[in-house]
Amino acid sequence: MRVRAILPFLHYLAQNSGQRFAIALALLVLGGLTEGISILLVIPLLALAGGDPGAGLPLPGGVPGGLTLSLPLALAGLVALVALQGVFGRAKNIYLADLLFDLLNRMRLDLFAAIGGLRWDALVRRRPTDLHHLLTADVERVYSAAMAVMMLLQTIILLAIYLAVAWVISPVMMLAAAALGLVILALLAPLRAAATRFGRERTTNKRDQYRTVSEYLGGLKTARIHGAEAAYRARLADNLGKVHAEAVGYMRLTSLGTIISQVVSAVAVAVLVYAGIAMLGMALPQLVAFLLLLMRIAPRFTVMQTGLQQLLGEVTVFDDIQRFRAECAAEAEPPPPPPLALPPRLADAIRLEGVRYAYPGGDARPAIDCLDLAIPARRITALVGPSGSGKSTTADLVCGLLTPQAGTIRIDDRALTPETARLWRRAIAYVPQEHFLVPGTIADNLRLARGGASDAELWAALEGAGAADFVHGLADGIGTVLGENGSRLSGGQRQRIALARALVMQPQLLVLDEATSAMDWESQAAFARTVAALRGHTTVLVIAHRLSMVAVADHVIALNAGRVVEVGGFADLSRGAGPVARLVAAERSEAPAAP
Repeated sequence: MRVRAILPFLHYLAQNSGQRFAIALALLVLGGLTEGISILLVIPLLALAGGDPGAGLPLPGGVPGGLTLSLPLALAGLVALVALQGVFGRAKNIYLADLLFDLLNRMRLDLFAAIGGLRWDALVRRRPTDLHHLLTADVERVYSAAMAVMMLLQTIILLAIYLAVAWVISPVMMLAAAALGLVILALLAPLRAAATRFGRERTTNKRDQYRTVSEYLGGLKTARIHGAEAAYRARLADNLGKVHAEAVGYMRLTSLGTIISQVVSAVAVAVLVYAGIAMLGMALPQLVAFLLLLMRIAPRFTVMQTGLQQLLGEVTVFDDIQRFRAECAAEAEPPPPPPLALPPRLADAIRLEGVRYAYPGGDARPAIDCLDLAIPARRITALVGPSGSGKSTTADLVCGLLTPQAGTIRIDDRALTPETARLWRRAIAYVPQEHFLVPGTIADNLRLARGGASDAELWAALEGAGAADFVHGLADGIGTVLGENGSRLSGGQRQRIALARALVMQPQLLVLDEATSAMDWESQAAFARTVAALRGHTTVLVIAHRLSMVAVADHVIALNAGRVVEVGGFADLSRGAGPVARLVAAERSEAPAAP
């Protein structure tokens, strides 16, 4: 990756900033002009040294018109220019901060929306830690790259102004100074290429570090019990070593570039001063003014090299983000329906007819194959079967998260398509095995499902979930703060809050995915009774391997290897010799003895 790789990033900044980008450049130019003109005023001031202070001050020969300035006016102008330079500098800094943070926030929101719009099968293939890193650290690096671009542009603008002022003083010396500056940049080209490699390494190492820390903190209890802390520490130490080596290597690179730039710049200044005195015979005022310019021009080439190295090290992540956005666009769901559009109405049944689905990138065996089943409306249907039998895939298909590769899914007589799937999901509530609660109040958690729900509707949902009694017993009722992921409640209470949140939606379909797996026997039985009370009001699809949940179902479907192997009522199936009967026998043998 060379300097040309910066052009797409510049185009992105200009395209997404509009006129604000031009205003920022204008502020940079104004700040540079005031500084350049103030240096130009040094020449007549030096020319007056030892002369009559009342005499007029001739402007440099390059300025047309032969104008002169009085000493007070020249000094006042110098002060005014310095003040203007400060004003423009302050305005530039504030404007750039506002512009770049707005750009950063819009990029983060666009990525957030792109992730949310991914097809479910494309989303689950990605590591959550990588997505989290993308939305945080990677976007922050884009901000650093954008700031580096603006500082680089400022350097280029100032350099152009300084060279223009130098041209007024001595065109020959200006051309020589510009040529020497270009030589410096050419000599340091290999360091810029190395900066790109360091940028790639930084992205890889930082993401690996983030994964290690996230995995360890997410599974801290398991790691502690299994004594895996040392293994995680070794893994993190290895990653930190790589990050350390990368950071030190980048610092070596940057400092080397700075040393080379400074040495070459010092030699260039010495050569130019010698040429100005010995070869061109420049007058002292012009020579001093040109020397002042050189003291500003030479560091600008050094700053330009450093800025290019920083930009090339950071802009690599912009390529990654753009590639990710292109992938999201290619794997996106159809656009969301209008807010007022109504989802399909479930009055009879959800039917799967000849449905087949195989996960991309997996083996040739489909997760679901030639699947035919019906989920009756306002009844409780249980999906049972061993791990890998296709229960979760079937539920994802019914919810419109996955699109069948063959066959059809119908809500009554209306086919479920990728275009109608988002609309259908508005009528679905979902309670997962691992409940998710935010650190706010009970009311905050319930209103995640429906922000405008009244307190009366919240209490009605709590009543339907069998949670009203224990919530009434809390000092602050629905205003009780739950703590991190509901830490102030028991497991059964947390699951009932999750169920109440689902009921606040008043869904047509309620999906319970192993919702009682973390509960004790008594809590499971109580939760099952709560679900049984929904019969006749809500269509419930239960993914379960616990007898308490299967027993309340009106309709039980047993799956194996992605196919239906048994269908019927629980009472009939439990007396047979199939999977449901084996489930009953196995769980009864594990059930605790009656007191």
